[in-house]
Amino acid sequence: MGYRFSFQKASSKLVSRYTVFVWMLCMLVMPRLLWGQQPQLIPQPREIRTKPQNFKVTADLQIVLAPLASEEDRYAAQSLQEELKSDTEHEFPIVVSPRASSVSAVLLGEFDQPEIQKRLHERGISVNGVGAQGYVLDVSPDEVLVAGKEAAGLFYGVQTLRQLTVGQGQETQIIGARVRDWPALLYRGLEVDLARGPVPNLSYLKRVVRTIAEFKMNQLHLFMEDSFRVQGQPLIGLLSDTLSQEDLLELVAYSKRFHVGLTPSFESCGHQHPILRFEQYSGLSERPHGNIFAPGDPNVESFLSSVFDQLAAVFPGPDFNINCDETFELGLGRSSQKVHDEGYYKVYLDNLLQVYDLVRRYNKHVMFASDIAVKYPDIVPRLPKDMIVLAWEYFPHPNYDQWLAPFAKAGIRTIASPWIGNTSLITPDNEAAAANIGTLIADGKKFGVMGALTTVWNDDHETLFGQNWWGIVYAAAESWEPGKTSVEDFEQKYDWAFYRNTDHRFAQGIKKLSGINEIMRGSKGATTWEGYGGADNSLFWQNPFTSEGRAQALKILPVASQVRLATESSYTVFRDDASRARRNQDTLDELQFAALKIDALAMRYQYLQEVSERYANAIAFDRQKKKQLVWNELDEISGGEGRLLDLLEYTTYLRTLFERLWLSQNIPTWLPNVLQLYDRNCQMWQDLIDNFNRIDHEYGQGKPFPTPSSLGLLPVIVKD
Repeated sequence: MGYRFSFQKASSKLVSRYTVFVWMLCMLVMPRLLWGQQPQLIPQPREIRTKPQNFKVTADLQIVLAPLASEEDRYAAQSLQEELKSDTEHEFPIVVSPRASSVSAVLLGEFDQPEIQKRLHERGISVNGVGAQGYVLDVSPDEVLVAGKEAAGLFYGVQTLRQLTVGQGQETQIIGARVRDWPALLYRGLEVDLARGPVPNLSYLKRVVRTIAEFKMNQLHLFMEDSFRVQGQPLIGLLSDTLSQEDLLELVAYSKRFHVGLTPSFESCGHQHPILRFEQYSGLSERPHGNIFAPGDPNVESFLSSVFDQLAAVFPGPDFNINCDETFELGLGRSSQKVHDEGYYKVYLDNLLQVYDLVRRYNKHVMFASDIAVKYPDIVPRLPKDMIVLAWEYFPHPNYDQWLAPFAKAGIRTIASPWIGNTSLITPDNEAAAANIGTLIADGKKFGVMGALTTVWNDDHETLFGQNWWGIVYAAAESWEPGKTSVEDFEQKYDWAFYRNTDHRFAQGIKKLSGINEIMRGSKGATTWEGYGGADNSLFWQNPFTSEGRAQALKILPVASQVRLATESSYTVFRDDASRARRNQDTLDELQFAALKIDALAMRYQYLQEVSERYANAIAFDRQKKKQLVWNELDEISGGEGRLLDLLEYTTYLRTLFERLWLSQNIPTWLPNVLQLYDRNCQMWQDLIDNFNRIDHEYGQGKPFPTPSSLGLLPVIVKD
């Protein structure tokens, strides 16, 4: 489809009538247009002033690079080109200045380029005080100017310009505004879990890079246990999904275009059962087939050196994350005597420093996780001053001084590391995540941290990535903006910034869906941790017709209807209004899946109650010799339109959806490990159907009913 502009002459009379018609039409649609015309920007710039006139995107538009533009600058221009093509279905040319004076233009460049300096002077725009990675942006009716302090700053300015672009087709405009902006933190990253269950394929990881860069994040850590293929050691990664070294090299090169650095996050002390489970490596373990490497073992040093050699070759960036967190087994095996004699912190510290020395050989900055140093503060003053600590804590607290202050006092460079609240949940707990992300990063700024690294974890091995974007984008905003990012303001802008939708329906749907965690947490019917959790995946795999399942049901039943109404309402928005999302529409599929899965979970508890009631009624009707009513009640349990068949059908449907969503973004090999959970769940419902059908058949033969308790039913009192 072409992108056409046509201008025809008309008589003054026709023009007058046309003007009246346009005025009336504008009155009808003005509220929506005005909403779309207001800058809805994530992250929010430090300084922004809107102007009364917009820049109209016309057919002759050129994207103009200042002379001496770098290849990085051209990638920034291509980012804008793609945005405008999506809005207009027209690919505008990228040219190098000078351009023809008669065409409209978006001029891109850097502060030190003469052409940019001239334009800044003409427009009276000062760049004094603009920090590293900063930019200025000026939208006037005749020209748009974006200038960065360096290539990264230009790229980030273009990302803001993309969000200022409103309308579609011939109505596409760029909102009139002047912006001066730069980040609060220079290091703004995301850590993606490649070690447990779903491992995004190369295509999806490229999408992750593009999307975090769009919201001005500039670092991506890839968390690996056995998920890095080590040449010459084929057992590593054998039972997990892994990316090849060639894939990772391609991802590293791709990420540079978007000013995103890739860092290996390789567990170098603990969390290594996936490797140590093999007999060939079990001798490196603190305990046979355990979780941590034995400290002080020279064979461990040799093994890590061989892995680090290959990691350093694939990841040429300046940083290396050794983690060394949660070393729970330390002192329980081969190191027990040493820990007894020297103390836990001393043995841990010596091991940490040994790994540090190995990595420093590659001239890398060594990062490690803070938990053991926080627990054993004697470690902190003994750390090398060039180490970087990842100060992590994942639950909401009024402040995070105890996780930040010790390292600030010791002069250790620190990165605040919160979490998006996703693992083990059917849908992320955004409320708890926002409290954690917002306060930890904001406190980090007060303590002078160098950056933020927000984490995504897949401990339950079944998390789908698309639901995580709300938390990731919120973390991006918090990492860029000074102070603390308002959740309320963020939610008002999220629909436009992420979906290019001109109202708030998706943000409201996400809030309602995520809020189910709080509802279920309040019912005390789910496993929670320090104000987090609720709609836990483990509940879905539980048989409600067991003592544990009945106990959960009794807790959640009072809110089950509320939960179902919320999920079904959210599902309807995500499903029926998906066409309103002009960006990232496919993420709504994963939100639909989460809504349906929680709906099916709450249905189980309701149906346990209803099956118990129907069965109690059947027993009562049997005493009254009302056989037809007995069979009616039993049919509502296991018949063709019975409750148990509903649960079987729902589970089968969810299995099909989950498989499709997994394959759309992840490497497929590990998928059967999750699908078997759905298969077992389906078999559970089929077994219950068969059992109640057998009871029905035996009743027809005159046999007595089994007791309700023997079937796992709730106690119900029925008046004869």
